[in-house]
Parts: sequence; structure tokens; C-alpha cells
Amino acid sequence: MTEQESIRVYGYRWFVLLVFMFIAGITQLLWITFAPITGIAAQFFGTSDLSVGLLSMCFMVVYIVMVLPSAWVIDTYGFRAAAGIGAALTAIFALTRGIFAPNYTIVLVSQIGIAIGQPFIIG
Repeated sequence: MTEQESIRVYGYRWFVLLVFMFIAGITQLLWITFAPITGIAAQFFGTSDLSVGLLSMCFMVVYIVMVLPSAWVIDTYGFRAAAGIGAALTAIFALTRGIFAPNYTIVLVSQIGIAIGQPFIIG
């Protein structure tokens, strides 16, 4: 690097960091929501503790499947596009999970949808 070339630092980067931290934090919160309340959630849904555990375990399985496609999107289209995809999936399926909370099947499908978006954000 010569003296004429300089690195420009923008204050906007802090805003981007805060948005990223918010999206990543929300995704992780949605992931682990049911772990501390397994027994209560099992009673609420009328299922077993294992079924409620599946709501969190699905993230690990989906991550293995989605890590390569999300890495391709990040490499091809950039982190901004990938984070947008992840944020959109998280928002859509979090709303679905909240609206249809009493239905275990829809909550499971919503958890899988959120899990699909996770590698696009933290991948």
C-alpha cells in the first residue's frame, strides 16, 4: 500500500454491526426458546418432552444441510444479500410461530424455517 492509498473508515459500520447483532441474537433466542421450558411446553402442546426437544434440535440438523448452500449464496451474492435472506426467513417464520402458537406442527415447521435462515446470518 502506498502513502496515497488510504483506508476509509465509515461510522456506518457500527450501525451495520448493531443490526447484525440484533438479527443474530433474535435467531439464537428463537432457537433456544423451548429448552428451559420443556415440561411446560410439552403440556401446552400435548406432546412429549422429546417432541419439544425436537424444536431446538432441528436447528442443528438443518444447519448441516444448509451450511453449503448458504456459503454459496454468501460467496456469490455477498453477505448483505445472504443476511437479508436469513432475516426475511427469520421474520416470516417467527411471525408464523407466534400466530399459530397452539399448533405443534406449525410451530415445528416454523422452527425449521427459522433454522433454514440461520446459516445465512451466522454462516
